Amino acid sequence: PADTLLSKINKTSGTGSVMSRLGGLAKELGVRGLFLGLGPRIVMVGTLTAFQFAIYNDIKKALGATGGVEIKKN
Repeated sequence: PADTLLSKINKTSGTGSVMSRLGGLAKELGVRGLFLGLGPRIVMVGTLTAFQFAIYNDIKKALGATGGVEIKKN
């Protein structure tokens, strides 16, 4: 919801305080409108995170780093 409001407030110009403008936009969009674009954002963040872990793993392999810390089970 915060990303949606940030995008909307950057696209529009208005008068008044930022908080009053955000409140007006939230009322205008409604609860459902605040979650517009959530699906694509989840896909984007998931993909970026997967790529970051892949890069991290490749760098660890290239540097010959050992595995993680092993937790002893009782």
